[in-house]
Amino acid sequence: MRSLTQREEQMANRRRNPPPEAGTTTTTASSSKRSRSKGNWVLALFALPFAGVGIGTLLLAVLPTLYDWTRMQTWQPVDATLVSAQLHTSRSKNSDTYSVTASYRFQVAGQEAWGRRVAINESADNLGDFQQQLGARLERAQRSGQTVRAWVNPSDVSDSVIDRSLRWGLLAFWMLFVLLFGGFGVGMLAYVWHARKKAGVQHTEAETRPWLARPEWAQNQIRSHKRLEVWVAWGFATVWNLLAWPMAIAGAPKMLRTENYPALGATALFVLVGLGLLVWAVRATLDARRYGEVRLHLDPFPGSIGGHVGATMPLKMPYQAGMHFDVTLSCLLHYQTRSAGKSGSESRESVVWQAEGVAQVAPHADGLVLSFRFSVPSGLPQSQEVDTEYHAWRVQIESADPALPFARSFDVPVYATKETSDRIAADAAQHPRLQQMRDALVDEVSDLEPIPGGVRLYQPYGRLWRHKLIWLGMGGAFLGFGVMAGRMGAPALFPLVFGGLGGAMLVWGFYALCNSLRVQLDRDGLHTQRRLLGLMLAWHRVPARDIARLALKESYSSQTGTRHVTFFRVQVVLKSGKAITVADSLRGREAAEQLLASLASSTGYKR
Repeated sequence: MRSLTQREEQMANRRRNPPPEAGTTTTTASSSKRSRSKGNWVLALFALPFAGVGIGTLLLAVLPTLYDWTRMQTWQPVDATLVSAQLHTSRSKNSDTYSVTASYRFQVAGQEAWGRRVAINESADNLGDFQQQLGARLERAQRSGQTVRAWVNPSDVSDSVIDRSLRWGLLAFWMLFVLLFGGFGVGMLAYVWHARKKAGVQHTEAETRPWLARPEWAQNQIRSHKRLEVWVAWGFATVWNLLAWPMAIAGAPKMLRTENYPALGATALFVLVGLGLLVWAVRATLDARRYGEVRLHLDPFPGSIGGHVGATMPLKMPYQAGMHFDVTLSCLLHYQTRSAGKSGSESRESVVWQAEGVAQVAPHADGLVLSFRFSVPSGLPQSQEVDTEYHAWRVQIESADPALPFARSFDVPVYATKETSDRIAADAAQHPRLQQMRDALVDEVSDLEPIPGGVRLYQPYGRLWRHKLIWLGMGGAFLGFGVMAGRMGAPALFPLVFGGLGGAMLVWGFYALCNSLRVQLDRDGLHTQRRLLGLMLAWHRVPARDIARLALKESYSSQTGTRHVTFFRVQVVLKSGKAITVADSLRGREAAEQLLASLASSTGYKR
């Protein structure tokens, strides 16, 4: 989240140093390409050990274990007499590891045979208590002279085993290496290969028309992010459940025996999250199949800074009169942040410029077609290649009807071509429905009453309660995780950090839900009362001579998937420089601007 002042300063810097016009070729660009090529080799060398660890664990541990377990299911049971059995303990400073060795004899078809294999995996480890229990059982059987059940390969009696069970905990441990290390390494190698392939594609017009160098844009049939969402959803759901279920199956019995209920609760939560991810993946898949491949056709192509960004989009759904689809066009800055105490960086994005509108809807041959157009001011940054910091332009389209769950987002090419649309005449930002939407956004958080020379404004308890409940839910989850980590013996840093963060979220969520604001602003001045559950929390009384102006202030931004929502508050700025909030929880700049204009016109104070 960045303050409005910081963004305005960024915009001023961009206007003083505007981005190069489309078609400009510089030495810096070529040197950047050379540096990216060297960087790709470095990434490839960095990724190779990770890929090697993951692939090696898969080929040398996971697959052989699954193969042995599968073929052992058809082996014959025999009674074996133990000749020797011993549990071995290898001690170190950090932990102890265990392994079991044994030799045993048995008879098959009247012939005596010998075996030494104890379990599918014979290497030492300290995952769970499998080795300890198996070793203790075999040592007891040897001392008492009891036979044990063994399993023999009917086609080769020298191939036998005592315990043919599959250790899900060990398999899950190995899969961590396969999925995390191998997935990271293979993913990085795939990225490098794709980058080199992309760099090798030659376009005769690529230097004057850089958007043609992007295969996803070159044909002016721009796909939505839905396909990527489906892949990501299934990827997360698969990885999470491959880890969660084996851990739960292997660990839950021991947790029940030892009455370790905090760990059992954490494991259950882990499994529930996996089920939630599966639901997300299934819903995303069904949504993608329902509407098929949705594509935007830009007009002009590409979208134009200093001109228009417009598009049409055919949609396979029955046309009905009165259908509305909201459209948001955003210029986003993608950047990397490094948090204190963390070695890695986190990718984030912030809104540089945004416009909201409503699309035109018309019947089409096999459904309907949407069209929209925005006017984009000069001086904004162009679309850039993906890097550690770059600008991108995004179109978000969603149905205004809650009964029609349609939402898609598109990354579109926008360059400083100053072109205008040829076929789309209606400006999406001037659609009549927008005024109704802004009125509704203001009305859902405030009651505005005109009085002689000014206005009275009341913001009730529980405004935007659905958004505020998210803070309570997240706060409860973080606080619960911190408490659970402390009870499970985790280092003090875990309960301190997670518990403290969760507590802060709970306090903020409670305040946001339970405060009200009453304001009177007129020619005599300003009077405000902020109450928390009816109790006076803060109040202000300011004469008119001390009021300098009215202003907007960005409060915070929230992101759900690819959708950004920014919340604003209206402030009275005093001549001393102090600012007093007279309205908050305003969703979107347009609604906030409308309330600001209404207050200014009703009271006579300047903006």
